[in-house]
Amino acid sequence: MGILDNLLKKAPQSVKDKYKIKIKEKAIERVKEKLIKHNKKIDDYSHEEMEALIADEIGNLNEDVKKGVLTALLIAAGIEIVAGG
Repeated sequence: MGILDNLLKKAPQSVKDKYKIKIKEKAIERVKEKLIKHNKKIDDYSHEEMEALIADEIGNLNEDVKKGVLTALLIAAGIEIVAGG
């Protein structure tokens, strides 16, 4: 997670905390959506299993963010090259 880690290291602690909270909230939403899709209930899983599902989704979301940041950087670099920078 080099790019994302570097960005988070440079960010103020309040930004890091907000990022982590938002990512966890989104991961929980995604897990709930998957449970509904598979006709499962939260009670069908132990606390540890739910934590593992959420952790997996957090990893997936962090990957999505990294891809988005990398895409934005590549686009910015491409625009700079095309513009003659």
